[in-house]
This record gives sequence, C-alpha cells and structure tokens, in this order.
Amino acid sequence: MKQSRLGLAGSALAAPSYGNIAAPGVCFGSGNVNGNWTIDTSNNIEVALRAKDRGTLATIDGSSGVYFVSNPGYCNPVCTGGLKAAWNYEFSVNVRADGTGTEDLSDFIVQMEVDTDPTAGMNWVVLNVLSNWPDTAYWDGSAPRINRQSPIAGEFGAQQSANPMFGDSGYGYLPGRGTFDLRLSVYAPSTQGQPTLLAQTGATVQVPEPGSLALAGLALFGLAAARRRKTA
Repeated sequence: MKQSRLGLAGSALAAPSYGNIAAPGVCFGSGNVNGNWTIDTSNNIEVALRAKDRGTLATIDGSSGVYFVSNPGYCNPVCTGGLKAAWNYEFSVNVRADGTGTEDLSDFIVQMEVDTDPTAGMNWVVLNVLSNWPDTAYWDGSAPRINRQSPIAGEFGAQQSANPMFGDSGYGYLPGRGTFDLRLSVYAPSTQGQPTLLAQTGATVQVPEPGSLALAGLALFGLAAARRRKTA
C-alpha cells in the first residue's frame, strides 16, 4: 500500500465534496462538531478546511464555495484573553481515509498555504502543518487526541483550529475586510525533483463590509464574482 501510493506520479485528484469528515470526526478541543468541511479525498488521503465563528464555536456554511464571515472585527469581549479575530480557520488531515493502510503522517509533506492579501491579489504564507503548531491534535486510531508539536510513529490524522491573530496562523494580525484564501495539500516526498501532489483542498473566507450584510439577496452573487476575479 505504501509503495503504491507514495510512488504515484501525477495522480488525478478527486472532485471536492462538502460536509462531514470521516471517523473519528472532530477530535480537537471541546464544543466542536463535524460538518461544513470542504473536502478532497484522493489517494486514500482526506484533507478538509472550514471556517468557524470564534465566539460561538458555530461552523460557518461554506456550501456556496465561500465561507461568509459576518463580523470583520474582534471576537472580544466574548473571547477572553488576548485579542482575537471573530473567525478561525480549521483543518483536518487523514492519510488513511478509508480506515485502511499503514501510512503515517510522517511519510508525507503536509502544507498549509494562507493568502494574507485581502484584495484580488495573492500573498501566500506557507506553513508546515506537521511542525507549525505546539498543540496540534494527532490521533493513531486508539486515542481521541494527543496534542503536541509533531506526530510520532503510528499517527495518521491531524487537526487544528487557528485564529488569524495568532502568530502561528500565517496571518498574525486582524485580517479585517476582504477575501482570504486557504489551501491544504499533501505531497509524497521525492528525491528526484518535485514532490508529487496526492490530495489538496481549498477554502475562501469572505469578510464583508458591514453595509453588505443587509444585501443578503446579492451576497452569494457578489462572493462568486469576487472568487472568480481572485482566481483569475
């Protein structure tokens, strides 16, 4: 299994889906539920992204292709401690998506790309998912979660929730209003050139001007147009 998967060259990715991630579902923190993930399951690897309201822990609907954040400001005073943005981005990686295989996370390169430019331009910050956060939730199929910096042998799943104002989020500031893209990718390492892309998902977070919230009927049209412009 490992050789056949890591040896793939230019393997096609599955069409993205939307909904719940596979078992064990969401394993990080308390008050978090499954659902509203933008998912790619290719080569028996599941990668998923979503956005969440930081104050209520409610997941945001991204079925239109865009996660529409209603509050462009801070989560505080609902959020305690230091200042936090009103939304988080969250990711999940599972390299044994159908429950089979012997691969571990350490067999792969897992990369998060965060677009910090709120305009139609892009400024990607690249994060190594398997070493960037000190409290990433890892699992090996026998425990609900183990929080640490990097995975150990036998662990094949990882999840994290990051607020844009955290220094290790790739943003490190209050994003404010605009369009922000995220991309989560898993690669097979290579000693002969470029790593092989095995699975990839993306999400767009739109933080609107306050006045636009009243234009609910036009919101999805505007978001779709903004996403097309940004992609172009």
